[in-house]
Amino acid sequence: MKTTAVHATLAALTIITAGAFGLLAPVTTPSGWFMLAAVATAPALVFMHYSKRPVQTMSESIQKAIR
Repeated sequence: MKTTAVHATLAALTIITAGAFGLLAPVTTPSGWFMLAAVATAPALVFMHYSKRPVQTMSESIQKAIR
């Protein structure tokens, strides 16, 4: 699994978890849903910002040099 797929999966899981929490908890106001959306997306965005891309492999370096 590529790291971008892992990042997208983690982002989706945090958003789904927060959405489930919003449905189970009595969140009824638009401002409550806005705050819930902010809380849901913040961890995923921070994680994706601070995670590093994998180091380029030897095969990728050779393929890049050939092009």
